[in-house]
Amino acid sequence: MPPTARQIFSEFRLLKPAFALWTGDSIYGSEEGLGEAEAEYGEFLSAASKAETPIFNAPGNHEINEQPAREALYEKHMGRLYGSFDYGGCHFIAIDTEEARRKVGISPAQKAWLESDLAANRGAVQTFVFSHHPLFPAKASGGFADDANRDEIHRLFVKFGVACVFSGHEHLYARSVHDGVTYIVTGGAGAPSAGGPQDGGFQHYLLAYVNGRELTMSVIEPWRLFARLGPVRQDGSCSAQIDNYNGTDLSVLVQFPTDLAGPHAVAAATLSYKTWSHPLSAAVVSPLSPGTTAVRVTVPQGRSALVTIAPPPQ
Repeated sequence: MPPTARQIFSEFRLLKPAFALWTGDSIYGSEEGLGEAEAEYGEFLSAASKAETPIFNAPGNHEINEQPAREALYEKHMGRLYGSFDYGGCHFIAIDTEEARRKVGISPAQKAWLESDLAANRGAVQTFVFSHHPLFPAKASGGFADDANRDEIHRLFVKFGVACVFSGHEHLYARSVHDGVTYIVTGGAGAPSAGGPQDGGFQHYLLAYVNGRELTMSVIEPWRLFARLGPVRQDGSCSAQIDNYNGTDLSVLVQFPTDLAGPHAVAAATLSYKTWSHPLSAAVVSPLSPGTTAVRVTVPQGRSALVTIAPPPQ
């Protein structure tokens, strides 16, 4: 398993998104036996559990490889091949572009389900779709096998006002807009990149914020967000160094492995560089698990923050 995914999962623990959308190829298994694929699912799911974040996956060609037996294995380990869910007034749809015994695309049966699901949820504040193969790839060879099939699905997205479609497969980042629908290829979580950074070929993931009909996204490169926790002292105080080398401010959740400072623990955070320091707003929030203290702080781009917890003053 490439190291990028594990690093992304570790950063999820700091960013604490509500959930993550994974665009397939969670395993390499397409050229291996079923036993090897089964082991790879175990490795991926073990790594994903460290994210402490719900992850929804759309199947990729490496999981299915046009074989019904691999579809069954996928369903055993990962759940449904396609489906939808709601969160925060928005609707999210996973489509399966890798149906066994078919070329890349969407079957009539799945298309009928998709149209019915879109119609039933047209009252959502926003609708988002994620898949493995993109409808509009950066390179023509990376998309649907049949343009007519692609156009049918695209027309559904236009008709029902889909806001954004996220896909993988191509090992790069690309963005395009077609008839008001935004299409994003985000395939940067482990496989070798396709081309140089100037062509979108770099390891990455997207951090999205939805506020009503407003959608903002940042392209995040892994290995630019780190947390180093210090020892827990006898009085329950503790500190953590958070390094944000990204080009955007990031709101992070620091999880201290102690609750000895008590339910009224005091949190503080400072930026410092050479001879200057600057206070940051830090807030103790509900802990994610017993025996921990959680602090929310926004670390500015390209900076490091020292975050501390301490018992309340007597």
